[in-house]
Amino acid sequence: MQHLTELRKLLANYSTHSVAGWCFLYHMRISHGDESQKRLTSPAKQIPFLFSVLLSTPEPAPPSDFGEPEWERVRPILEKLFFAYMRLYMPTKDQLGNIAPEWYRVREVSMLAFLHYFNSGLLASTQQIEERIRTYLIPFDNELSECLGISASQALSIFQWISHRLQKTFDGLHELARAEREARLNFLKKAEDKQWALETLRAAASTSVYMEKAERLFSEMDKIGIVSLDDLERDFPGIASIFWQLFSVQRGDAPEIRYPTEQSIYEVRPLVRISEREAFCTVANGLFTALLLVGERTLLQSRYRDKFLRGRDKALEAEALTKIKALLSPDATIWSEVYETPDSQYEHDIIAIDNGLCLIVEAKASPPIEPFRDPDKAFIRLKDFFRADRGIQKAFEQGNRVVNKLKNGEVIPLYDKDGRPVGQLLPDSSRLPVSVCVTRDNFGALATNLSLLLEKDIDDSYPWVVNIIDLSNFVEAWSYFKWGPSEFKKYLEQRIVLHGKVFSDDELDYTGFFIRHGSFVPAIEAHADLLQLAPQYSSIFDELYNHLYLGGPPVTVEQTRPLLMDLKRSIATDEPVFVKVGGQSTSHKKIGRNERCPCGSGKKYKRCCLGVKQ
Repeated sequence: MQHLTELRKLLANYSTHSVAGWCFLYHMRISHGDESQKRLTSPAKQIPFLFSVLLSTPEPAPPSDFGEPEWERVRPILEKLFFAYMRLYMPTKDQLGNIAPEWYRVREVSMLAFLHYFNSGLLASTQQIEERIRTYLIPFDNELSECLGISASQALSIFQWISHRLQKTFDGLHELARAEREARLNFLKKAEDKQWALETLRAAASTSVYMEKAERLFSEMDKIGIVSLDDLERDFPGIASIFWQLFSVQRGDAPEIRYPTEQSIYEVRPLVRISEREAFCTVANGLFTALLLVGERTLLQSRYRDKFLRGRDKALEAEALTKIKALLSPDATIWSEVYETPDSQYEHDIIAIDNGLCLIVEAKASPPIEPFRDPDKAFIRLKDFFRADRGIQKAFEQGNRVVNKLKNGEVIPLYDKDGRPVGQLLPDSSRLPVSVCVTRDNFGALATNLSLLLEKDIDDSYPWVVNIIDLSNFVEAWSYFKWGPSEFKKYLEQRIVLHGKVFSDDELDYTGFFIRHGSFVPAIEAHADLLQLAPQYSSIFDELYNHLYLGGPPVTVEQTRPLLMDLKRSIATDEPVFVKVGGQSTSHKKIGRNERCPCGSGKKYKRCCLGVKQ
């Protein structure tokens, strides 16, 4: 690919240390909300790809430093590379005007699945990734020690040690920068008060407290992001060298990467060596993700594969049970691992009754399947996987069987695995029956917009499909706002009618909308072909995380009525078309890129609906 060749030639000129340092700075700017920084569309995938290209080239002699001008040359190339695949799903000139509706459906499903699979990383906090390691890998410590020479517990301890050291170094640097600024301002004020001449100023500066603090600041800046093998061997004797070989990589040792869709070596070896005994870490979150990827891949390729898969299924069921319980009242009736017949037919992972709700919950631990680049082949593969026994379609059919029986007035007896009766479900018109599928991994639009692939009768209700990490965030928000089963029932009752009408590939965008507006009714009643939820809706979960774990301010929400944009008509007119609830669409005058977005998000238009429309 031309763009890849261009990127490789460009990166080959720069030192590993300066590129790693710039990427560290990029992550810090983004995490602190620096709007002056032009953002990558998918940094979780584009930064690892950049490193994979860099690491496949030798260290130049002599190397150049990588900075802002170089980044402004690299960033557009990364964007072009990652969106080049979208052309696979667009009609050619010859095809235009002679395309059946099924052609569009095939490409819509394939494109959304492809872009989600290859452009989205694990959308989880460091704490959530650590918890996933404890849940899915640490029970296999002995097996991993046999396969890798180091257990998940040992590797996790080292990564936690690295993360703590990096944070401590950064906090110290922040304090030194504050002290340097204070000393500099005091020195300049003293010079101004005494009206020093330039020569006097220079002489005084060389011996001032400010110079001492400045030199210390610059010295510590060179240490930011650095991990030393000597330190690891001192604190983790016996396993440090094994860890170093597994999770660090030397420039020039990586294979040449050919496509953005290939596995990035940086994703599994996030410590980039800048010498034999020192490495650079650009972002702590990537450390724990690497352990998760390496650990699970190792178990899946080992003789313990079947044991791991069984453990993975049971672990997800236990996680789902804990989260569902947290959303219900203490008086809720909950069964786990129950059957509709005494001979263990028609199993259900969880059934719960509470406050006007009946939840039939099925847990599916299989991750999304990799889509083919060919749209037609990808569609067939995605559809087959979606309908498989471990897929979302199967979960829906399991739950929908109970939902329909209850709607038809049938009594459903429940039995445990030994055939003993444990209870029964009684039809109750005041109780909303909902089929729920909890997945371990994020399926993007295939889960949030079930109209794409789910097969159901016209009278059947859609299920609620949510991945376990989003469900964890959902539970945390419910707890923070002191909501309970009545709000949960309202959410589900309205959420399951949005498929095909309101779109986002992130369930937390829907939840953020509900939290900020108190209801989905405005979206349900809007006269529009397709409403696109702004990705800023999920930012409320960033605010909650900042408050609950980082000492940020409390999160308060003043619920408002939303201003909604019709995505299809906005694209067609190249202007935002906003929709009045219960009324017709109304086009607004052209909006400046730096003006506040009229959707009410509080963001600039270029950071909100303009970005969605583009």
